[in-house]
Amino acid sequence: MSTNTKFRRWELHHPAAKPLPKLPFWVEYAGHYQSTSGFQSNVFITNFIQIFWCAAGEGIVVINGSERFLRAGQVALYFPKMEHRYYSDKNWDVYWWTMHGMLAPSIVAAFGLNADVYDAGPPPIALFRQLAGALRNPAPYGEAQAVNIAFQLLVRAGFSHVNVSRRTDGDIAGIVDYINANWNRPTLNIKNLADTMNINRSSLSRRFHKALGISPSEYIARLRIQNAMSMLSGTRKSVTDIASSCGYLDRRYFARLLKKRLGSSPMRFRKKSFAGR
Repeated sequence: MSTNTKFRRWELHHPAAKPLPKLPFWVEYAGHYQSTSGFQSNVFITNFIQIFWCAAGEGIVVINGSERFLRAGQVALYFPKMEHRYYSDKNWDVYWWTMHGMLAPSIVAAFGLNADVYDAGPPPIALFRQLAGALRNPAPYGEAQAVNIAFQLLVRAGFSHVNVSRRTDGDIAGIVDYINANWNRPTLNIKNLADTMNINRSSLSRRFHKALGISPSEYIARLRIQNAMSMLSGTRKSVTDIASSCGYLDRRYFARLLKKRLGSSPMRFRKKSFAGR
């Protein structure tokens, strides 16, 4: 990181050499940065998820080669193996944390979040302060508490754009919950959703897109792809087993879908993932 144009309020690292084995993920780093005009990060690649939550000002995050504004009330996500690059020509106030572990991508994906920028409202600063306190605690309890707080932050970030639909469209909120619980079922598709929820298919698509900004099919696909990526990079399961675990009974279709989404076949993606360790 460049330091000559950035005022670092705090950055914390949990001192545990190894994470607790029973945790679904762990938080190793968190911080609060206030940068001035002219800040530019180093370019680097990590093996964890990093989530930025902007409190004030404006900056640029480069995600998959595309420059995106990150403004007050927005969150931005980087996933493992992605190039991190961000900069600002204005003052920029950002809170952030990291999520490590094989299950971290699937947990984040369960909230409908991908590598992108989302509207989320003001950051819950009190929770970030609690996270800082947990990371200062070297005991296992501090590590577990940090995971609990990070999960609360994720809920706030992930469902902030769904909260509007929960207030104005309870049906869609229920459908989101249903998808999150059943994303790996091969029979889950928009027809199944419409029949299960007793909603007209066209109306379902329109209302879902209005509430979340993507179609039901795309929401399901993102959950499945993120889980597939996690299994490919974190397990030795066969591609056929992973396809089945993610709701795809046709291995060839699954392979074509991954190549279209990720730019490489499942085996090539796995090879690159293991080579980077």
